[in-house]
Amino acid sequence: MPVKNKLTFVYALSGLLAVLLTVSSVTGLLYGGRGLYDPYPASVAGMVGQDLGALAVIVPLLVASMSLTARGSIRGLLLWAGSLLWAVYSYYFYVVGGFNALFLVYIAIVSTSLYSLLSLLFALDPEEVRARFGVGTPVRLVGGFFVGYSLLFAIMWVSMSLAGVAAGTEPDEVTHSVVVIDLSVLLPLLLFGGLRLWHRMPWGYVLGGLLLVKMATSGFTLAFTTALGWAWSGAINLLNIFLLVLFTVMTAGALALLVPYLRNIKERGSKEPALAGVARSPARSRHPADRRAGRGKSMSTPPGKVLPPVLVCPPSRNET
Repeated sequence: MPVKNKLTFVYALSGLLAVLLTVSSVTGLLYGGRGLYDPYPASVAGMVGQDLGALAVIVPLLVASMSLTARGSIRGLLLWAGSLLWAVYSYYFYVVGGFNALFLVYIAIVSTSLYSLLSLLFALDPEEVRARFGVGTPVRLVGGFFVGYSLLFAIMWVSMSLAGVAAGTEPDEVTHSVVVIDLSVLLPLLLFGGLRLWHRMPWGYVLGGLLLVKMATSGFTLAFTTALGWAWSGAINLLNIFLLVLFTVMTAGALALLVPYLRNIKERGSKEPALAGVARSPARSRHPADRRAGRGKSMSTPPGKVLPPVLVCPPSRNET
């Protein structure tokens, strides 16, 4: 595994996170429509839909990815990091958007997911992660996907903000919270990760995996909550149609790229892959078979080449 430190603390925090997500989601599904979410400006359908997505998708993904990582899977490690990023981003809105009986649970979810993610990233060896990717990894497609979506949303949010300033109007509380977290954290991270991956830099491979998971899971939950809001209220407008299409395309694109991205990872026990665009020196290889092969090759003579004679000096008087 490409980790420099033990992950005991991360496993403990993430296990607690799975419990907190389950408690929050079940409570929201049972009481969200009975007044639990009334203090929040977001629609009840949207918050209940996110509870359902967390319970049906994120919690199983979190537990399964932790189990895969414990068995030495790099794919599981990237899925784990992506599910943690989803929890940090999604429950930020629960913390800043209102107050109810689960407020402290929401804070605990954000804290455990954030420090689990940071601890996991600090423990990684990004060079070793990059070394596990094969030459067929779609680095340019994934990097371009990140850069394109980050610029698309940046243009959309900046244009909306400038239009509001010109008209002297303010966005609603939900839109304000989304614009703040997107322009200050998520979109710069997408741009940074996309450019790093485009240039095949080590951290680009790490960010590529976790951001694809984040985009796929967030796109799915946002598309689902948008559709659920239609069914809940019976009202359809052009903005919601645009957002549904945007989130659906984001989900489909992220999943279509995530599958080949993960398939190009060589797990433990498989043959050492050629690095994606980076030559690996045999002398620096850490694989025992490579070192043995290197020793064998150093003692052999290339065909057609004669070694120079070796002079053997008689032992000195002191040596006899």
